[in-house]
Amino acid sequence: MEGRYPNGLLLAITNCTDDSRLDEFNYWYNHMHVPDVTGPGVFRHAIRFANSDPASPAGQYVATYETDWEEVEKAMPAHREASDRIRAGADRGTPLIQPVTVGVFKRRGGEFNAAAKPSLGILVVLSNCKDTHDEKEFNRWYEDVHVPDILDSGAFHTAYRYESTDPEATKAKYLAIYETENRDPSAAREKMGELRDDWRARGRLYDGIDVVASLTAHRIWPMD
Repeated sequence: MEGRYPNGLLLAITNCTDDSRLDEFNYWYNHMHVPDVTGPGVFRHAIRFANSDPASPAGQYVATYETDWEEVEKAMPAHREASDRIRAGADRGTPLIQPVTVGVFKRRGGEFNAAAKPSLGILVVLSNCKDTHDEKEFNRWYEDVHVPDILDSGAFHTAYRYESTDPEATKAKYLAIYETENRDPSAAREKMGELRDDWRARGRLYDGIDVVASLTAHRIWPMD
């Protein structure tokens, strides 16, 4: 998001169903699907990434779309209604896409470091609090301890935190996205991982987090 911290985020993690047709899939996604998503004006600033680990069960591709709607939970219904009017039943889909995790998230938490720097790679973490009675403590730890520790590592320069408008659909209530200028975000994650033993020794980790999915991905579109 490169320094923007929008009120809402549409996250789409997908697979291509045929590896021999990846070029076709990506052309469709970039030049047909993204314009269709952003055309109604509810979502904008589309950025696409490819998983650093193509075999990851979390999904091959990540797309983020931003919205400034105050009532974030109404953004997707409004988008669908506008899309139906614009396309009037035209078939602009593809059998090559397989959704893995798709959902709208609303911004939560305070201001983290949001640097206006290029986002060449991201770390995406979808999570839940294991005990819903501890969510206040969980969120305090995440925002006051965990995010600052990750940013202080120097591996990632920006952090954003969101809450799902439909946790049953996304299978995770919370979304965190970290951006890096490193074209190999897996290397950035390894750098952060080297600090985990120290974090644990100093009581900086939280055992009550349930990580539903986690992946690093490098930017593939648009490229400046």
